[in-house]
Amino acid sequence: MSVLDDGRPLEVTTERERIGQGPWARLFASAAVGDEGSSSAEHGRVLARSGGVHTVTVIEGLLSGRVDDEGIEHAPEIEADPVPPRIWAAASRSARGNPQIEAAVAGRSQSVQLEHVMAVDWEEPLVPATRSLRRTCSCGRPGTCAHLAALAYALADRIDREPSLLLRWRGCTEPVEQAEPPSAEPEPIIAGDDVWEGGPLPQLGPPRPLPPAAVLKRLGKSGIQVGAQDLAEVLERAYASFAALKVSRAATRPL
Repeated sequence: MSVLDDGRPLEVTTERERIGQGPWARLFASAAVGDEGSSSAEHGRVLARSGGVHTVTVIEGLLSGRVDDEGIEHAPEIEADPVPPRIWAAASRSARGNPQIEAAVAGRSQSVQLEHVMAVDWEEPLVPATRSLRRTCSCGRPGTCAHLAALAYALADRIDREPSLLLRWRGCTEPVEQAEPPSAEPEPIIAGDDVWEGGPLPQLGPPRPLPPAAVLKRLGKSGIQVGAQDLAEVLERAYASFAALKVSRAATRPL
C-alpha cells in the first residue's frame, strides 16, 4: 500500500481543459468517469484542480481517497480485479526486444501497444472498461458523483507523470520471468573435419510386399476400353494371374 504525497492534496499540473493526456491516463479517466460531459464530471474537474483530492491510497485492485467538497469530506473508491499473474507474465515476455513496450512494462512510459496486446491477445485490458469497475462514494449518490470524478481526474493526471501507478493498481508489479540462460557454446570445429559429413544411415527393414495390381488400383480406371471392360480391369486380372503363377513355381522349385 502507498499513500501519494504523504496524504497531501494532489496537484493537477496540466493546464489543458482535458485532464489525462497519455493513452493510459486518458483511458482511465474515460472509464472511471463515464460521461465526461456531465455536470458531475465538470464539478469533479473543478475539485481536482482546486486541490480538493487528498489522502489518496493505491493498493492492488483499489484506489481510494478523500475529497473536500465545500468543507465536507467524502470518500470515493474505484475497484477492479487485478490482472492475473500468468497474463502479465505472458504480456511481459512478448515485450522483449521492443524498447517502447519494455519501458511500459517497467512503468516508465505509457504504451498503446501494450494495452492492445493485453486487450486483444489476452482479453485482459490494462485499463478496465467502465463496466468492470466498482465505484462507490460515501455521499451515497447513484452513478458517478463529482467526488469519484475528482479522484479519477487527480489520478489520471498523476498517471501522466508516473505511469507505474496504474501498474501498481492493476497488480502488474511482480518481476518478469527471466529469460532462459543461453545454451552452452557449441564445440569448436577441429581443422580438417568435414562439417558436411553425416552419420551412418539406419538399417532398412525388409521391403513391404504390395498386393497384386496395387499401383493400378491406386491410379484407377484408364478410360481405355478393351471390349466391355476398362484396360485397368484387364491388366488387374493379368497381374493377379502372374502373381499366382510365381507363387506356384516357387512352391514346386526343388530345395
